[in-house]
Amino acid sequence: MSNLTQYQPRNSDEQAIISARSNRIANMEQKDAYKQTLSVISSVFPMYGIDGDIAFYANIAKEIVKTFGQIAANEIEIAFRLFSAESLELDEDVKFYGKANMHTIGKILNGYMVYRRRIIASHDNEVAALRLQAQMEEKGKAEREKLYAEFPTMIKEFAGKTWDDVPLYWYDLCLKFDMITYEEGEKRALWEEAQAIALKEPPESMDLMTIRSHAKKIEQGNTKRAVVIAQKLAVWRKVIKK
Repeated sequence: MSNLTQYQPRNSDEQAIISARSNRIANMEQKDAYKQTLSVISSVFPMYGIDGDIAFYANIAKEIVKTFGQIAANEIEIAFRLFSAESLELDEDVKFYGKANMHTIGKILNGYMVYRRRIIASHDNEVAALRLQAQMEEKGKAEREKLYAEFPTMIKEFAGKTWDDVPLYWYDLCLKFDMITYEEGEKRALWEEAQAIALKEPPESMDLMTIRSHAKKIEQGNTKRAVVIAQKLAVWRKVIKK
């Protein structure tokens, strides 16, 4: 299943906002947009105490169709529900007192548009991130499959002169393809040898800071380097020089 299918808006209003994008007023025939808008406000407005006859509702519907084409008709209900829950950021206190006009209704719808833009932007960013993740995963999968196919040839044509020339990532590939197995006690002996080599290695350069850092690593057993040496030795002896 694609990661893109895993995005889910956080609540039903967000889901409705995202789904409504394909049904915006501006994308509809004007007659149909007007009918849908009038139907919604005729149902919603009385619940919020907005008095008015059919002529009033019709004029408001026409203004909404003309001015707020970027929303779907059903979003008017969402806008008023968010307004009632005080979830919209309004630049003034909007009250009806049993009456309303396009100015006060416009305040609510404009506040909703700000809220809506945030939801859509968040959704689009998350979907874009998921798409990029899916692309990266697909690219990584293709690269891994290519590496797996080419690895036997890489082993066969390896021209390194010592164990230290072995690429470190080859150890994990060898394990994946069951190229490395140990006899009893063999793994322990290889690890002890790697530890001894790590303790004898000189610093990478002779500046004072590097020397001090190297001395501290040696004092602590130089374990990280010993792990690298052990893995390279395993590939060198068990795969390349077997």
